[in-house]
Amino acid sequence: MTKKICNDKSGSDKMLHVFCEFVIGALVGVSISFVHFPSAFIAAAIAFAVAFAFGIWKEIKDRKQKGNHFCIWDLAWDVVGCLAGSLLAFLTNYCTWHDIAGNLIE
Repeated sequence: MTKKICNDKSGSDKMLHVFCEFVIGALVGVSISFVHFPSAFIAAAIAFAVAFAFGIWKEIKDRKQKGNHFCIWDLAWDVVGCLAGSLLAFLTNYCTWHDIAGNLIE
């Protein structure tokens, strides 16, 4: 049995991966913005982890479909979307719990 090497590094499919992971990360970030974490980086890490877990799950699911494969390049583009979504999660959490001067709102 030969393994297929994935050479599909770009294309509209990859932009769809970025967009979907961004949306998942953004939705998670907005939904946990009301939780006061010691640092907004924790909210960003949670959003990144959840979004990336979805990306990995999708690639595993794709691998099981006939004529499809596990694509490392899809995961690479997923990381880009996850980073964008986690940045939004960071900003949302930070802006929810800090005033315009950066002081913590209690």
